[in-house]
Amino acid sequence: MPATKDFNKFGLNEYVSSCDMGCHQCNRSVMNNSSLQSKGGEKEAFMSFTELMVWSSAFAFVTVIILVGNVLALIVFSTNKKLLRMRANFFLINLAVADMMVGVLAIPMYLYHFVAAWHKGNGVWMQRSYQISKVVDIFVGCASIFTLTVIALERAFSVCLPHIHRHLKNKVYYLHLGLIWLLSVLISLLRLFFEENMLSLEFFFYFMLVFFALALSITCSSYIVIWYRMKLRFARRDSKRRSTEQDKRLALMLFTVTIVFVLSWMPFQIINIVIFFCRPCENIPHEVAYFAKFLHYGNSSVNPIIYSFLVPEFRRTVTCLLRKLRI
Repeated sequence: MPATKDFNKFGLNEYVSSCDMGCHQCNRSVMNNSSLQSKGGEKEAFMSFTELMVWSSAFAFVTVIILVGNVLALIVFSTNKKLLRMRANFFLINLAVADMMVGVLAIPMYLYHFVAAWHKGNGVWMQRSYQISKVVDIFVGCASIFTLTVIALERAFSVCLPHIHRHLKNKVYYLHLGLIWLLSVLISLLRLFFEENMLSLEFFFYFMLVFFALALSITCSSYIVIWYRMKLRFARRDSKRRSTEQDKRLALMLFTVTIVFVLSWMPFQIINIVIFFCRPCENIPHEVAYFAKFLHYGNSSVNPIIYSFLVPEFRRTVTCLLRKLRI
């Protein structure tokens, strides 16, 4: 049987939403080791001031990197007409918006409650404001997941059916962008219903488990198809064909973005799954939980770096913008 008793109290029912596990789960672990109470019965902080400063600084630093990197990415995409003409970049722009929302909303809200819990105690994790932050967090997280899934499907469609893909109208892309945000809203509403005790923990957990597994399976399957089709294409086409090299670079870049996303999110998801089914596993070291949380948030900062290394046009535009700033 899964460990369901007081699960929400422990903050470990955030499968894919990425909000609860962090401090609140670590607080539970610390409480189990009686470190929240001194021998005299007085309340003690769940971590030292030094630890608080280290983790707060780490989250603040990644927030700055997220904002700078993704704002720069949006400027590059909006000023470079060549990049903007590539309709696949519509989804990269959408991903940059979702990542920027992580830096503007999700991390600051999480960091506020993280610090407040150090000052005021565990009651902070039961406040209404923290419940709202969890809904916001799952909203931006789902936006990223859905965007990466649609990116993979769009690339697979372009490789398998290039003649049909070439004649797709822009409104098809706009429709998919709208669908991404609509589904993200619907998923975050499920989280809200769970917070209001309108849904059971088991329903919410298994729904998110299936959702994440399905999105990951679709994404991986799409890239397997892309790899196989492009392997055949490279074997048939003339090596001088410029479009072949462009397709290859784009596929590599999108594949890298997805792999980094999976690797940075997977530790957090694995911890959630393990703790759901293994009650004794709640007592993991709090450093492990914080690091998994940091990796999860850190993913929103790496995509502009990937663009710079793997997209020459993006790199040239960034260099040009930086030169103008120096002038």
